[in-house]
Amino acid sequence: MKMRIERAVVINLDRDSQRLARFYQALPADWPFPKPERFSAFDGSRLPCPPWWVAGDAAWGCFRSHQCVIEQAISDGVQSLLVMEDDAFCHAEFSTLFKIFERELPIDWQWVYLGGQHIQREQGLPIRISEHVYRPFNAHRSHAYAFSGATAMQMVAAHLYDRDAWGEKHHVDHRFGELHAEFDGGLYCPDRWLIGQEAGFSNIKQKHLDANFFPDARSFYDLRIDHPVVAVVGCTHHRRMIISAILHRLGISFGTARPPESIADAPDSYCAPGFDSVCNHLVTGQGWHLANDREFRIARLRLWADRRWKAAKNETPIGATQRKLALLHQDVQAAWPETTFIAVAGDDERIGIEAVHDRQVESAINELASEAEVHRIERVDFDDPEQLVQRLVALVDWEFKPADVATAKQMAISLCRSV
Repeated sequence: MKMRIERAVVINLDRDSQRLARFYQALPADWPFPKPERFSAFDGSRLPCPPWWVAGDAAWGCFRSHQCVIEQAISDGVQSLLVMEDDAFCHAEFSTLFKIFERELPIDWQWVYLGGQHIQREQGLPIRISEHVYRPFNAHRSHAYAFSGATAMQMVAAHLYDRDAWGEKHHVDHRFGELHAEFDGGLYCPDRWLIGQEAGFSNIKQKHLDANFFPDARSFYDLRIDHPVVAVVGCTHHRRMIISAILHRLGISFGTARPPESIADAPDSYCAPGFDSVCNHLVTGQGWHLANDREFRIARLRLWADRRWKAAKNETPIGATQRKLALLHQDVQAAWPETTFIAVAGDDERIGIEAVHDRQVESAINELASEAEVHRIERVDFDDPEQLVQRLVALVDWEFKPADVATAKQMAISLCRSV
């Protein structure tokens, strides 16, 4: 057995005896670990928190409970520890899924999350180790995790002591998550969460929560985008943004920002700032190198498009634009199969590293044109705004509302004066 556990603990407040009874009753008959010992949780409503703590009394009690469970295991010389909260409950197919996960779990494991929530997905996604094992980038929640060996427990305990290194959010799971990206040991999670959080009143959030299995590692890579996307690429920021603003006014959602107060602010205000973050994490460094592996980049682009589509709340295509987007064209074609590429000509004479970046973008667009159809918008096209709108309508090949086309033309006339 690879995941051998010496001590299992369930954290439970004295006043929550019913939750504890439900927890024990819900454990599978063939539970593979020792029966979790009850740890009497610190009651934040009775335990005074220090003046530097800003996350609330309940979160302080939760923090101290997890901290003490880990400290006690270290003090007792325990070599492997499973920590659970009393709202944890197992997947209906826990036994089968756990056996598959354990079979593929590397023997160097030191920290395993059996349940949780993958956060900071704009910065990193779980990394696939094998079909059923992933390494999380930042796993949130603390209802089911395990340690193997004193080294991992000591590292986590030391981090919990170092409050000067924390941000404003002090919740214990946030503090755990800070370590994940830099943890150089065996940190793993299953492809599908094995343990979720039961429905009930949350002492931390002070409200009732539904039972929940958060999106698991595999779901980010299994995601498929089957709706149309319009990708606007090019070097020149201003003209690229004008094209995006016109398309947005036609009904292609580039973002959820409120309409600008003035027409001059329209280009930048209409685009989703979150996509800048995505591209900046996928194309990095002064030399603009593709980051991570291709599977990760494709998954990240799919995830963004899925969220953008759901936020748009309509059936029209969604739009994306960013200076670095052209360099991701192969990943874009894999992530968004139904993509219309619009390349906006650039003629700015920049120098230094910016000129190098412009040449990279233009080279990428030329490479893209050899692989797929690319619709080019030249500088001269901005001289006839109404015709430009008509051309964009034809390129996207979507049935836009006549009123939106008319309004887009009015916008184009105002915006194109600045070109």
